[in-house]
Amino acid sequence: MAKKPPQQPEDIFAELLEDLINSLGTDLLSVVLFGSAAAGRYVKGRSDMNLLIMVAEGAQRTTSRLLPFFSKWSPAGVAPPLVMTPDYLAASTDVFPIEFLVMSATHKTLHGEDPLEALELEPAHLRLQLERELKGKVTALRTRLLASGGDARALTELSREALPAFVAFFQAYLKLTTGGFPGDPAEVLGAAAQAGLQVEAFQKLGQVRAGQIKPSPPELVALWEEGIAELDEISHQVDRLAV
Repeated sequence: MAKKPPQQPEDIFAELLEDLINSLGTDLLSVVLFGSAAAGRYVKGRSDMNLLIMVAEGAQRTTSRLLPFFSKWSPAGVAPPLVMTPDYLAASTDVFPIEFLVMSATHKTLHGEDPLEALELEPAHLRLQLERELKGKVTALRTRLLASGGDARALTELSREALPAFVAFFQAYLKLTTGGFPGDPAEVLGAAAQAGLQVEAFQKLGQVRAGQIKPSPPELVALWEEGIAELDEISHQVDRLAV
């Protein structure tokens, strides 16, 4: 039977874990909650509950075994879980250091040992992925901005979809340059500005996404162009970082 969103994430932990154990048996090593629900920012009906599920090496057919679990719990706001083995996790920190940086900063172990506790991320790998992601986003945003044709709905959708990804990039920059970053995404842009980054356009785009300001389509195009220019400059700064 499909579940409804809980008042608080912990209301479903016991039954959710029971279902995971029934689905994976001894192949289940640990379950980790990460993201807003682990950080105390859960909002019923709006927040996803993100899970990292660690399984034993050689575990077979984990996707098909988890299909009934996900069918039951996705209506409750459980996002498609990340399923990994210990070897896969250890071999991926050089490829996805930004993702693991953000995940490890805010997480809660629900079952088994914490696979993120002793995770080591090399600054050189973090810097390289950050530069690659920033330069890729600059190109992608220019293309999407042009494809919008200046349409108000398309521009609003761009602001809604694109902005959350950039918080992780600013967190990675702060980690490289200051050694840490705020746990609350709402504070990251302010910390980035204090660290010397030019992020005024992104701060205004955040206000657009929140509905606090409503620029006209030409103004929104100009604002995104300013944001792209900021990203381009940040990518050059990241390129020059010595780590």
